[in-house]
Amino acid sequence: MEHKFLRLFVDGVWTGSPDRTIHVNGVEHDLDEYAKTHGIELPDSKKPKKQINKVEEQHADMDGTGDTSDTEES
Repeated sequence: MEHKFLRLFVDGVWTGSPDRTIHVNGVEHDLDEYAKTHGIELPDSKKPKKQINKVEEQHADMDGTGDTSDTEES
């Protein structure tokens, strides 16, 4: 079900009233509190960024400079 007040978001930016109040069934609500209590995710909600842990593996055959040619003269 799409909530009518979500139509007031344009490209993820709230274009409704500056104090972010909405009217639902004739009752005035704060948009953020209403969304929070009803489990509605707002397009402009601040989501915590997921932290990605990078694992760098070093292999024994990759440690050298890559120069394995023989320089010994016979």
